[in-house]
Amino acid sequence: MARNAVPVEARPEQPAAERRRIGELLVSHGLLTPGELKAALRVQADGDGGPHRRLGQVVVELGYLTEHQLAQALADLLGLELVDLTSHNLEVGFTRMLPRQVAERNRMLVIGRSGLNGHGIKVAAADPTNVVALDDVRLYTGATTLTVVVCTESQIREQLSRAWSLVETDGELSISPDDEEPGDLDESVLTSAADQAPTVRLATGIVAEAVRVGASDIHVEPGFDGLRIRYRVDGLLRDAMRVPKSAAAALVSRLKIVSGLDIAERRVPQDGRTRLHVDGKTVDARVSTLPSVHGEKVVIRLLASSDTVPALEELGLDESQLEALLAGCLAPQGLVLITGPTGSGKTHTLYSALSRVSTSDKNVVTLEDPVEIQLAGITQVQTNERTGLTFTSGLRSVLRQDPDVVLVGEVRDSATAQLALQASLTGHLVLTTLHTNDAVAALTRLVDMGIEPFLIASSLTLVVAQRLVRRPCRDCAEPYEPSERVLTALGLREGDLDGATPVHGRGCAACGNTGFRGRIGIFEVLPVTASVRSALLHTPNEAAVGAAARAAGMTSLRTAGLARACRGETTFEEVLRVTQVDVADGHRCTSCNRDLADDMIACPWCAAIVDNSHCATCARPLEPDWKICPWCKEGRDGRDGRGSRNSQGAGEQPKRTDADSPVVQLHDRRRNPRKK
Repeated sequence: MARNAVPVEARPEQPAAERRRIGELLVSHGLLTPGELKAALRVQADGDGGPHRRLGQVVVELGYLTEHQLAQALADLLGLELVDLTSHNLEVGFTRMLPRQVAERNRMLVIGRSGLNGHGIKVAAADPTNVVALDDVRLYTGATTLTVVVCTESQIREQLSRAWSLVETDGELSISPDDEEPGDLDESVLTSAADQAPTVRLATGIVAEAVRVGASDIHVEPGFDGLRIRYRVDGLLRDAMRVPKSAAAALVSRLKIVSGLDIAERRVPQDGRTRLHVDGKTVDARVSTLPSVHGEKVVIRLLASSDTVPALEELGLDESQLEALLAGCLAPQGLVLITGPTGSGKTHTLYSALSRVSTSDKNVVTLEDPVEIQLAGITQVQTNERTGLTFTSGLRSVLRQDPDVVLVGEVRDSATAQLALQASLTGHLVLTTLHTNDAVAALTRLVDMGIEPFLIASSLTLVVAQRLVRRPCRDCAEPYEPSERVLTALGLREGDLDGATPVHGRGCAACGNTGFRGRIGIFEVLPVTASVRSALLHTPNEAAVGAAARAAGMTSLRTAGLARACRGETTFEEVLRVTQVDVADGHRCTSCNRDLADDMIACPWCAAIVDNSHCATCARPLEPDWKICPWCKEGRDGRDGRGSRNSQGAGEQPKRTDADSPVVQLHDRRRNPRKK
């Protein structure tokens, strides 16, 4: 539950003898033992001539509490609000109300106005018990009311560094008046501004913070009042900061310079790459620019390194799915297809599989656009449309290099698909990706691309569909009950959650108040068995192949996600978000209200007959608004027009064997469409 921030002036001042120090406060509430407090005070006193350290900093350094635990404890004990500064867009004007030296010494930061008339100010403090520091804030700002909130010391340091970097940029760079368009600037002016120290520090700070929070993309978006910086964390964008308009052109030019792009060309999109060094780590980045009304938008994709590629066992597959994937990847030949939308983790799955199959006795060659992760021991080729090195032409060349394993970044056209399938038939193991919603749709997509079904059936070994779901934050996770609306949308009832332990995050500073931190995969693994091949050869449509896949025991994406949600590894809302499309065209059982596939004529859970589009007596198709069957005069459910069962003679029911059942006949005709 969120707490309201308490204005300092609203609380009565305590006499000096009664003011509680932070150490006494933590001991009185059992967060520190008296012995730990004495040890921390001893370490604080033995400063070895260095700068004076606050007791809270010493407690964190000694490992008695984490920085977040300390801030949370102070907020709880003092009845103050705990804020996450990474989710605040700080304005330079508020930051400059307090001198930088004073803010750094007191570990306090002005973050906005407060009060009904805006006469007060809102101050973030790492140590809200420091009343002397609060007096300094009151003195320098002239505010009559202070609203104090609590945050971690590291966040204050980061925000101060970033904010004062912006201040320096604002003071030194005046390269564009408010009425001047960035496109009118001289190239030499942009180059000079981009090489100035404040701009360099700002660009470095933006990338460094993105790496620290685990962002996958950085969005630098121009607007009429400046630049908006956003990070994509765990698949969703979140605001990070705003850059003044006077510094926008210099920052964009700096990003283009380090990416090897032409800063003089601002009318056409450009793509580039760069390598950054952040906190002792090397990060490869892909940079893309796009002209817009207010200037160039820049998106930086932070690429993962080979050290971050997880093992197949760490991806989140269950035991049977992992065995099927290992069998497909370790086969001497065949085609393994990974499907899913952009951002679903297909690349990491491919590279995890490559890491497993790449041995000294195999020649592994990849064909990608672009090469996102560089692995040792394999040959990686990047396509180049301008030189004619496309997926199709490149794959032909790769097959002449005596490969054992070939990775094709993406199947984009029928020619590439045809070559990949033929390569898998001639003794090569081919790994590739395709953009489809599920595993079954991948097979029919290949058919739609013009590939013969017999070729797909004989070459395809395995199809994996996947999504990424967010995990509840470990620091703020708590049990919860999903809403009835969510359960209904998922085809569940409250009784279906017996034995489940649903968990969600309430939001904290560690997760940016989102309640989520980190992601895990959910998978749909479809081995191409004999029954699936038969369905593909005889009835190559999604309904028939899907029925064969389910009969073979394939676990759907939604089922895999619900299993994780029941174990508390994600939330039911997350499962609904990433698998929304899976049942969008399905229908529900009229008896138990569960979601059913379009081709189901009976509910697999309660055995109720759910096919209402055919007559229950003669099995002929019916229109949705028909009350009775116009051929046998029966009702939709086998009753006559008067609502009673049709009878023979003196009320006898017609006798039929199981083979004569219209449901059996209908199902038989669906399995064998040529049978009349």
